[in-house]
Amino acid sequence: MRQHRAREYLKGLSLAIALTGAGICTAVGTAQAQTLGDIVQHTKVDGNVRAYYFTRQFTPQATSKKNNVNAFSLAVRLNVTTAPFAGGFGIGATLLTAQSLGHNVSRPDSTLMGPDSQVTALGQLYLQYKQPLYMVRVGDQILNTPWMNASDSRVMPVSFQAALVDITPIEHLHIYGIREIAWKSRTSKNYFKNNLYYPSTWGGDSSYGGQPYTVNNTSQRASGTLAFGASYANMGLKAQAWYYNFYQFARTFYGEAKYTYDTGTGFNPVIGIQAMRQQQSNSMFNQYNVKPNGLGGNVDSTTEGAMIGVKVPHGMLALSYDKVLYRANAFGGGVVISPFTANYATDPLWTTSMIRGLVELGPGHAWKIKGSYKILNDQLKLVAAFTKYTTQFKGNSTNLYFDATYSFHGALKGLSLRDRVEISRGHRTNGADQFVYNRVITQYTF
Repeated sequence: MRQHRAREYLKGLSLAIALTGAGICTAVGTAQAQTLGDIVQHTKVDGNVRAYYFTRQFTPQATSKKNNVNAFSLAVRLNVTTAPFAGGFGIGATLLTAQSLGHNVSRPDSTLMGPDSQVTALGQLYLQYKQPLYMVRVGDQILNTPWMNASDSRVMPVSFQAALVDITPIEHLHIYGIREIAWKSRTSKNYFKNNLYYPSTWGGDSSYGGQPYTVNNTSQRASGTLAFGASYANMGLKAQAWYYNFYQFARTFYGEAKYTYDTGTGFNPVIGIQAMRQQQSNSMFNQYNVKPNGLGGNVDSTTEGAMIGVKVPHGMLALSYDKVLYRANAFGGGVVISPFTANYATDPLWTTSMIRGLVELGPGHAWKIKGSYKILNDQLKLVAAFTKYTTQFKGNSTNLYFDATYSFHGALKGLSLRDRVEISRGHRTNGADQFVYNRVITQYTF
């Protein structure tokens, strides 16, 4: 199966390279005001270098010392984007590499870069055509939607083999269409027709950090995703609505809206709502008799949420609430199905913490209070949050979060230092009553 997947990927890569070459040749042959030299001269190169170290500490030590882990990685992300040519064509590519430099020897955490000492992957390679009212992009690419996003909380982002259409019929309004056929997790070296509900090494993949309940290791490939969405942003209102058909897993409707009222004083109130509905009969979970929380059945999940807050000069304070309804006859009691964020804690629910949220904990409700403030000429950003979860199957738990980011100016512009710490109590992880997660990130963006 690994060889078959490698052949598939090489075919796709060869096609992308062929399209790239054809596009450049077309540009040189047809564009009167552009030459190959013009395209090369105006090609944009950017990216970042990220050093990432984190630890997971569990207490009491007597029962959980064996589960304490750490990991280090030095990663480089290099983006190359050509100038537009041939009336609107463009090519984008991203090279990703992460190296442990020999540090991940004793008790490494595989969620950072998998079990290997180095990971190198092609994060993006796409051909796009852009006009004032629309854009079409085909190939390996990073998506930015609520339930299919970069999940960039480690060293390598998630990316997808997909076709994307973005239409702007009027100012401030975008209409999207997406067809995804494969993806690359944040620890994978290649693209696979699976998701986070598959075992980590399915088909030769190295996708670590996914959901604890999975379909059988010999299960069929995932059929991908079809998605349509719309977003609108104007006059303090930001709203979006999406339909995702995660084939064989869940049909999903999701929407959210936030409104910020500009008082003219710098103290501006914010309100927001979010909701999601999911259904699927005869899903792949049913086929392989998967029963999270001891409950099978059809996917049938409802999530509701709201938030209120106030934006102040240099900061914000907000209170959020989310609820996942319990349904005794539904799959997992009504769990949320999230094929590309489950256990990553990168979903759009406002009460999701750094460690986990209701996607991971299952039916129940959560409230979160979060504040952020910038000082020292906005160079130092401080964030603190407290979240309480009350769930049907995983009991009650709390997460206390602190985050400090210092961004340099002047000659060191682009360099930032960040420390994120979260303390989870109540929900037993690896047999421990307390889970302390610390992430230290040094990044230079160029």
